Amino acid sequence: MGWFGRGRRGISWRDQTLDSLSPPPPPLMVFFGLLIMLVYFATSSEQKERIERRRTGFRFGTLLLPVAVVLFVNLTMLRRRMLWYNFGAPRPVYQVVAKEEGGSASGLLLVLVLLLVMVHFQSSFQSAWFRLFYH
Repeated sequence: MGWFGRGRRGISWRDQTLDSLSPPPPPLMVFFGLLIMLVYFATSSEQKERIERRRTGFRFGTLLLPVAVVLFVNLTMLRRRMLWYNFGAPRPVYQVVAKEEGGSASGLLLVLVLLLVMVHFQSSFQSAWFRLFYH
């Protein structure tokens, strides 16, 4: 029956625990602070290097993406031409006109690559050619 009673029995275990707690000594806090800071700087530099590598790979991929699309379209059209040639189907009118005019996708690919190179190096060309305007 003593469990349900509200009688005061002395200091509780919580009060004793809170009274016995004290902050850690300052040298230990400084040591852990320096340790955490050094670990942060070590992982931070690795993280920055990893991000830079991924960014470079992404730029290279975006540079090659239009070339891959043009190559895919060119190969698809080549495959269709081969099928038409092998099965003797008549060519569509637009192919007959394009063959007479001499149009090809290689010229378009060359212009696209030149345009991408010019856009990529735009800032270095501007700084080299127009130094008078930046001062």
